Amino acid sequence: MKKSLLAVAVAAALPVAAFAQTNVTLYGIADVGVGMNDTDGPGTDNFMVVNSGYQSTSRWGIRGSEDLGGGLKAIFNVEAGIDMDTGIVDDQAASGIAHGPGYFSRRSVVGLAGGFGEVRLGRDYTTGFSAAGQTDIMGYGLFGNWLAYTAGAGGITTRASNGIWYTSPAFGNTKCMAGPTPDCPAFGGGLTVTGFYTTGETNVDPNEAGDGWGLAAVYKGGPLIAQIYYQELNDAAGDAKKEMGLGGGWNFGGLRVTATYGTTETPAGVDTDGIGVGVGVKLGAGELMGQMLQIKRDVAGDPKATILGLAYVHPLSKRTNLYATYGMARNNAAGSFSMLASDNSVAAGAVGADPKGFAVGVRHMF
Repeated sequence: MKKSLLAVAVAAALPVAAFAQTNVTLYGIADVGVGMNDTDGPGTDNFMVVNSGYQSTSRWGIRGSEDLGGGLKAIFNVEAGIDMDTGIVDDQAASGIAHGPGYFSRRSVVGLAGGFGEVRLGRDYTTGFSAAGQTDIMGYGLFGNWLAYTAGAGGITTRASNGIWYTSPAFGNTKCMAGPTPDCPAFGGGLTVTGFYTTGETNVDPNEAGDGWGLAAVYKGGPLIAQIYYQELNDAAGDAKKEMGLGGGWNFGGLRVTATYGTTETPAGVDTDGIGVGVGVKLGAGELMGQMLQIKRDVAGDPKATILGLAYVHPLSKRTNLYATYGMARNNAAGSFSMLASDNSVAAGAVGADPKGFAVGVRHMF
């Protein structure tokens, strides 16, 4: 059944006005794996699990557009997370990537697109999070990915609400930068500039509470990809958390290499730094990926972790693949950093513990 027909079926349960568009698409990802977690804590710390979202967070969404003429289009996108192992709505709180209790809290935007680029209003990924993911060899999935820094260590704010979002025109293609989906590459080439501003909480003193802004640029040309970002997100007192980073990668054909760096400073002056180096090697139809991350925080005891991740992804078709992934976080005596897959986290069982995880699973994109 075509996606458009599936979208019509979903529309039967939702307001008709929401689907008064000329082009509506239903899409999603279903990802479930069988894993073994080891928190390295006291007592029973090694257990078997069946979890949703090791490679990609399971989700479904609806996006659409209407041609308004003169090169102008109206666009919208709503997206919800799913725990495929239980069937309930996924707010990702368990993985430390909480994006709110709302049903479409992964993404909910509406806007206009044309020769000027794309302007969206609503809730979306921060520009820093989207940019940094381009130089994560594992693409924010599987054990050992860059989420250990962005979400696990609080290095990059993932999403923001009450926002205005801008994506530049034809320097590059970022129409689906929040991916992945089979027909929406993250960046199609050239230079793309993105920015956002969020208004935070209304009728709250001070006025700057919850406000935020950010800018990012991604360049992709031939085998080279590079990204840089800077953003500030205010807390309830109106004080800014500052997040910045950069990264690059080179695709040799059968071999990919990436390097990523990020640093964040809280209003209290606490610095958290992360650095990652990744390698991907083609093995037949599949790819073997490895990545090493180091995360450290400038507080008493200087907590630090070295995170190692290894994964193999084997495609069965354009939309379906199998995967196997292993990861380990080596914390120093003061560290308690977790190890994250896409929608799963293995926390340290105690300060100084070394959490580990292994999983095999299947991912289908539609």
